[in-house]
Amino acid sequence: MKRIEIVIQNEPANVPVTITINTMEDLYSEVKLYKTTDQTGKPCIIPGRRWYVYYYFRNPNTGKMEKFQNTFKINKYKTVEERLKAGKAWVKAQTFLLQNGFNPFTAEGIPIESKNFDFQNFTVKEAIQYAIDNKAGELKSATLEDYKTRAGVFVEWCSNNGLDGLNIRELKEVHMVSFFNHLTNPNGRNVGRTSQDNYKRCLSSLFAKLKKDKIVVANIVDFETTKDEPIKNTPFTGREVEAIKAYLLKNDLQLYYFIMYVVYEFLRPVEIVRLKCGSINLVEKTLTVETKTNRKKVKKIIGPIVSHLEKINIGSLPREAHLFTNTGEFVIWDAKEKTKTDHFSNRFKKVKKALGFGKDYGIYSFRHTAALDLYKTFTKSGLTHNEAVSKLMPIIGHTNEKTTEKYLRDVGALLPKDYGEFYTLDF
Repeated sequence: MKRIEIVIQNEPANVPVTITINTMEDLYSEVKLYKTTDQTGKPCIIPGRRWYVYYYFRNPNTGKMEKFQNTFKINKYKTVEERLKAGKAWVKAQTFLLQNGFNPFTAEGIPIESKNFDFQNFTVKEAIQYAIDNKAGELKSATLEDYKTRAGVFVEWCSNNGLDGLNIRELKEVHMVSFFNHLTNPNGRNVGRTSQDNYKRCLSSLFAKLKKDKIVVANIVDFETTKDEPIKNTPFTGREVEAIKAYLLKNDLQLYYFIMYVVYEFLRPVEIVRLKCGSINLVEKTLTVETKTNRKKVKKIIGPIVSHLEKINIGSLPREAHLFTNTGEFVIWDAKEKTKTDHFSNRFKKVKKALGFGKDYGIYSFRHTAALDLYKTFTKSGLTHNEAVSKLMPIIGHTNEKTTEKYLRDVGALLPKDYGEFYTLDF
C-alpha cells in the first residue's frame, strides 16, 4: 500500500492540514485457463503439452507480481469438452479463493516457486514477453506465431540499440517511430509498407494488453503509418475464364475444384482450406465455414458444388479430413493456414505463367468475376440496381448493402453506360 500526503493551507486560521491518501495496488491478476490450440485457434489436445490454470500475485516482500500455475489434474481428461469444463470450474474456484483473501505466499506457510514479474519495473523484453504470454489464449496459433516473430524483431532492435533492459514505462513514442523507420529503411529490414503495418498491428495489440494490465500508462504504438495500396485482383473476362477452365481440366483438376468454391460459394482461399468433410451437410445442401472474422458462417450449396460432393461420395469420408489438401487425398492436413493457402496460390501461379496473366490476377479474381457476372445477370433480367444489390448481398456474404455496393464499384460493376451521344463538343 502506498501513502500520499497532501498539505492544504487552512484559511483563515492559516493552520496546515495534512490529508493522507492510501492507494491500493492490484494484488492479483485475472485467473485464466491456458489451453493448447490447433492452427485455427481452437482448443485441442496435443501430446506432451499441458493445460493449466494461472494467475499473477504480488509478492508482499518485493512488491513484484509473480506467476502461479496449477494443472489441477485437468490433463487426465481425454476430450476437449471435459478439459474445458474442468478448467473453467477450477478458474472459478481459484478466483473465488482470491476474492476471499487467499494469499499463495502465506497459504499453509509453504513457499511456492514462481517466476518474478514486477508490474512497475518490467524491462522492455519482460513486458513484451508478458503481453505475448497473456494474449496466447486469445489468438489463433498462426497469429500467435506471427506475433512472436514480429515481437522478436522488435526486441532484437531494442537490444541492438540498448533499450531491451530499459523500464517499459521509459520507452517513448519516439523510440517506436524510430523502429518503424528502421523497418522500411533500405539499410534496415527494408520491408514493404504492408509488412510495416502488420508490425504495427502486432505491437499495438501487445501494448494495448500492457495498458489494460496497468503495466504502461499509454499505448505508444497508436500512431499513423503509411500502407501500400493493395494489389487489386482484376476480374477475368468470359473468354479468360474459359481458357483457364480448359487448362485446369487438363492439367490440375483439384485446383479446378478448389476454384469452383470461390466462384459458386464466394469463399476465400483461407476459408476453403478450413473446410472439412464434416463441414458439409449434403441433405440440407449447406456447408459451415469459419470466416476471416472467426465467425461460423452457413452457406447454401448450389448445383455444381453438389455435383462435386456427390462425385467424391462426401458422406463416406472421415468427418475430420480436409476437403482440399496438398496431396489431393481426403486426410487431415496438419499445416499452418498460410502454408495451405500459399500451396494453392503457387499452383495457380503456374496457370498464370502458362496463360500469360500478370501479378494483378489471382485466385481471388474469380470471386470478383463471379460477383460481376451475377450483378449483370440480375440487372439484365429486369431488377433495378438496388434490387440487384439486395439480392447479391447475402450471396457474397456481406452484412449490409453499402458494403456490397462499394465492392461492386471496386470490381467495375457500376461503370456508366456509353454516354458519347450526349456530347455537343467536337474536340
